[in-house]
This record gives sequence, structure tokens and C-alpha cells, in this order.
Amino acid sequence: MTRSAGTQPEEPVESAAGTPRDVARFGALEVPVFRNYFYATIISNIGSWMQILAQGWLILQLTNSPFYLGLVGLVRAVPTIGLSLVGGVLADRSSRTRILMVTQAGMALSSLVIALLTVSGLITVWHLLVISFVSSVFFAVDNPTRQALVPDLVGRDRLTSAIGLNSAAWNAAAIIGPSIAGILIAAVSISGAFFLNAASYIPVLIAVAIIPPLERRAPTSRSMIRQLSEGLGYIRSDRAIWGILLLIAVPSIAARPYTQMMPVFARDILGLGATGFGVLMAASGIGALAGALITASLGGFTRRGWLLILVTIALGVSLLAFSQSTWIIASIGLVIVVGGTSTLMMSLANTLLQGIVPDTMRGRVMSVYTLIAGGLMPLGSMILGSLGELIGVPLAVGLGGVITTIVALVFVRSLDDVRGVR
Repeated sequence: MTRSAGTQPEEPVESAAGTPRDVARFGALEVPVFRNYFYATIISNIGSWMQILAQGWLILQLTNSPFYLGLVGLVRAVPTIGLSLVGGVLADRSSRTRILMVTQAGMALSSLVIALLTVSGLITVWHLLVISFVSSVFFAVDNPTRQALVPDLVGRDRLTSAIGLNSAAWNAAAIIGPSIAGILIAAVSISGAFFLNAASYIPVLIAVAIIPPLERRAPTSRSMIRQLSEGLGYIRSDRAIWGILLLIAVPSIAARPYTQMMPVFARDILGLGATGFGVLMAASGIGALAGALITASLGGFTRRGWLLILVTIALGVSLLAFSQSTWIIASIGLVIVVGGTSTLMMSLANTLLQGIVPDTMRGRVMSVYTLIAGGLMPLGSMILGSLGELIGVPLAVGLGGVITTIVALVFVRSLDDVRGVR
């Protein structure tokens, strides 16, 4: 079945820099407005990773309980699952830059409150749970809006480059941020990481504030519920779109939560201590950064639908191999491949979706992508952890790799719409 005439994408438009084709690798950086936004995002991402590490350390100090670490993760996932679709509707009916000003300021304020409570000695784990929930409400609206804003800044010709660079910025920060936070906590105090994260939102607020006025969307009298229903109906009517979303949804539950089981592999399977665990996590981060940079350098590569399926197969196979490895060198190499293919899969899906959907539907489609990327992983972690208790973690993780591989192979044989997307 081919896509109906009513769901054909817009014709490619000239990029913001005025060139007709994205022939340069990392070409999105040629667009000044995106370049400002990108550099500000790097600073903000480093701050976010600093807070992730500092918050986990603080929770252990307050409770000495891994349960609360998982509980905070679950609390953060609830708004993503419940509100991402609403955020997508808002992104399609309101000014995206104004939405980002509100959400970024809200997340900065949340970090500042944690910092003040920590430095005053008043912080409790319940403060962290409540503030994490509130911050995640802002994030649930922020993320689909940021996804939808990227084509507004660079045009479709440089879209692949921009998405890859954004992913690289997050994964590079995953290596830099925790290192800075660890040094800061040891040398100064844990509150310093929270204060710096609150300050890291300022460059993004400035970068968004100076974005030139974007094309205004026509006002609508339709309710948000009706617009949400229209968005879901649009996705359901387009085999390429729902095929891509389904293809990444299964690994988001079965494969990508492997990181939550890394302490078990480090300590119980490979016989490593905390340093070895850090090496495994760093290897995963290096792979993720490489996957993001590969996406950014694809440029005019046209067989992205095929590449998405092949990368998903590689993710499943490498995860299966990693789950059964008992040799540290092989495990490090395999986890680099797992991290790289996982990130490349999600970045490719993002690029393909952004290239297919018209601007009027972009926020709603990307909100479903956000729900899958950020909401299904905690669910997968719960399933994987429970299954690991019954059959053992290596077998549970390996089963996730098998399921991912089988689903991707089904797409090779049955869904021409995804394979043909460029």
C-alpha cells in the first residue's frame, strides 16, 4: 500500500542559508540562527547531565536506597507519557519560540529550587520527587516543541545535519557533564552542580529570544482534543509514519533499556568494580556520540529507510552478543556498537519523520516520537528488570536483542513504505 495523496509531504524547500541542497557535512552549522541555538544547547545539555549525576548521588545520600533512584525515574516518565501528545498539539497551534521560553525558564527555576534547598540543608527525597515531576511536565511540552522547531531554523535541506548535531550535543554532554559534576561534588559541594545547571539554561533562553520571527501559523477554532485526534488519525493513515514509529517503539521497550542493567553486567558477569562500570558506561556514551555524528554527516544519502532497518538489525544482534559476553574487551567493543546503533536508529527515525510530515502536523507527530523515545524506556526497564529476576539478566537482555532483530527483519519483508523513505 502506498501513501495516499492526502498524506504526501510538502516539496522540499530552500534551506535557511539559501542553498538548494544539503551537500556539506554538518551543513546546519552554516545557518547562523541554528549555530547560536546549537552552541547554547551544548551548554544546557552539560548542565542537565551534571544534574542527573548529582541528583542520583544526592538520593543515595538521603536514602541509601536504589528503590528511590528507580522511583525518581518513574516519576519523571509519567508526564512524558501523559503530556507529550498535548505538547505536540501546542507546538502546532502556538508560537514555538514562546513555548520554549516558558518551558526552559520553568526547568531552570526547578533546578534553582533544588540548589537552594540543598545548600540550605532542607532538601528531602520528597522534594526531589515533586520537583522532578514538575520539571518533567515542562520537559514533556518542551521536547516535541524543540523537535518541531528544528526545520523552522534550517529548512529541510539541512535537516539531517541538524538532527545529528543535536543528538551529538546530547551524547557529548553525557561524557563531559558527569565528569565535571563528579569533580565539582568532590571539590565544592553537590549544590554547585544544581546551581550550574540552573545557569546553563540562560544561553538557550538568549538563543531562542533572538530567533527572528518565524512564519505564523493560521489561528484555529478547533479544540485541542480535536487537533490531537486529527494528528493521531494522520499518523494512522500514513503507513510510512506509523511504520517508522512502530519500528523504533519495539526496541525502545526491548533493547534500549539495556543501560539500566549495566551494573549487573559490570559486577556479576564481568567481575568489575565501580571503575569498570564507569568504563562500560563511557563506552556506551562513545558509541552513542559516534552514532549521532554519523547521522549528522549523512548529507544527501537517500536510502535512509533501508539504513534505519539495517541499523535496527545491527542493534538487536550486537545486544544479543553483548548479553552473552564474559570477556571484558569484547564487552566494551560490543557496547560501543550497541550505543552507536541505538542512537543512530533514533536519529534516523527523527530525520525521516521530519522529512515526511508537513509543518501543520509536525508537532503532533514528533510528540508521539517523544513519547516513544522518552516514555517507553522506563516501561521497558521495569519489564527487563522483572524478567531478569526470573530468568537472569543476560538472558533477559539477550531476549530483547532477539525481539528487536525479528521485528526489523519483518520490516525488511513486509513494509515497503519504510524501506523506500528517503
